[in-house]
Amino acid sequence: MSGARRVQPAARPAPKPRAAAKPRKAAAGRGAAALLLHRWWKVALLVALVLLGLPLAHAIFGEVVALLGGAVLFGFLLGRWTAPLR
Repeated sequence: MSGARRVQPAARPAPKPRAAAKPRKAAAGRGAAALLLHRWWKVALLVALVLLGLPLAHAIFGEVVALLGGAVLFGFLLGRWTAPLR
């Protein structure tokens, strides 16, 4: 605006390339069981909620509330479990 020349900022150096990731070793012994448990505990929880929670909610609150509550709870859990990590 004032008619003065703009000074160009210094160019950034190119970023260094990352090293290739090392392949993971297969878990052996107790580690394999822990890995399996870590992966499937959410599925086991969902199955337990469906097999125990829905009949209990149906007996206490009725069919409509049990189905709506189950759908809301399932949607919430599925959204939380599949949300991208920050």
